[in-house]
Amino acid sequence: MIEQTEFVSLNGSILPAEEALIPAHTSGIYYGAGCFETFKADENRIFKFKEHVDRLNAGLIYLGVGQDRLIQPDELREKVSTLLTQNRLDQRAAKVRIQVSLAEVNGYSEEESPNLIHFITAAEIDSKRTPVNLTVVSTRVVPSVSRPAHLKLSNMLHYRNAWREAKKSGADDALMLTVNGNIAETAIGNLFWKEGRTIYTPSTHCDILPGIMRNSVIEIISKMDQFSIKEGEYSLDKIKQADFVWMTNSVAEILPVHQIDNIQYSPANSFHEKLTKLFHHFKAGHLS
Repeated sequence: MIEQTEFVSLNGSILPAEEALIPAHTSGIYYGAGCFETFKADENRIFKFKEHVDRLNAGLIYLGVGQDRLIQPDELREKVSTLLTQNRLDQRAAKVRIQVSLAEVNGYSEEESPNLIHFITAAEIDSKRTPVNLTVVSTRVVPSVSRPAHLKLSNMLHYRNAWREAKKSGADDALMLTVNGNIAETAIGNLFWKEGRTIYTPSTHCDILPGIMRNSVIEIISKMDQFSIKEGEYSLDKIKQADFVWMTNSVAEILPVHQIDNIQYSPANSFHEKLTKLFHHFKAGHLS
């Protein structure tokens, strides 16, 4: 069998992955000066694509990029579609990552509109997800006064370190706390838990990255008559009382949590089934 070539998009050109080269002397390499978005493409349909682009542009503005260099949704959507087709992923489930990095050189820069490097990758994913195990790690989330938590900036080393810390202990992902010891998020997603008829999730005061999936789940639950949702600041003791825990991100979507350290939870129940059905109905109305 001939192995299929992987293609990537670099500054608008579709290239074999091994030919896509970027300059070494750039702020993206030196300082992680860039931002990114990751999402799932289902047969070339993307959930809330414009929200991803809006957050990407917000990150570029934070990095000092002028309005004339911001990403145009229609142009980016066409590039993503072309890349998926080139990689024979347009009829499959794929993980797409869009990376935009500053191409400025010579250290920090005051340039108002620096040159940019645009990089898009796509890879097939298995849509079947098994419940995950979490462990509380020592790496804390970064306070938003130091780094805007709502943006997906390239320099996310605290998440990487937390995830590696969790993997070394045998867990699938990390449960991260705030500097004050409250529940924040995992290294790759947002957290929810159910206790009776109340759903809890850490608020933005907990220095979380408020994901697009998180906000969608909050919107869905807020319309469920039988349940209420509360966003707040919660200690670890609060989640120990839960009867169902799950995490969300744009690739895994809704993923049950089976265990947090030595506490086990039911990985699936009637609430999970109902929430999943409601999400798929909600998702169908926000695909483009």
